[in-house]
Amino acid sequence: MAEPVITTSTTRHWLRDDGFLQSQALDGAGQSLADARESVAAYASLCGGQRRPLLVDLRAAGGPMDRAAREYYAGTELAAVVSAAALLVSSPVGRVIGTFFLRIAQPATPIRLFTDEQEALDWLERFRE
Repeated sequence: MAEPVITTSTTRHWLRDDGFLQSQALDGAGQSLADARESVAAYASLCGGQRRPLLVDLRAAGGPMDRAAREYYAGTELAAVVSAAALLVSSPVGRVIGTFFLRIAQPATPIRLFTDEQEALDWLERFRE
């Protein structure tokens, strides 16, 4: 893990050696709107003004994500700092459910769910700017 690491109440964030942003949910964490705003601010701080692909590891998350947080992540605030987001989930069922919600939300930046980290990284590679 490259330095610096920004740790919020729900997530750890850092800039990887390959230039991607990465977030890792803390064990059992959920997300409120305030948490989502804090995460996007961390991304902006780590990006240094450049939009970057983001790998989000949600496999340890256990709490719910508020509707307001989901809407915030789907909006222009995230798209301003992130060129695409790959979300790692723990099961194929979680992937199907998440994909359904993403279709409804119609995010401003490409977001896709994965159960395999290498597949997620391969997909993100297309979104380097």
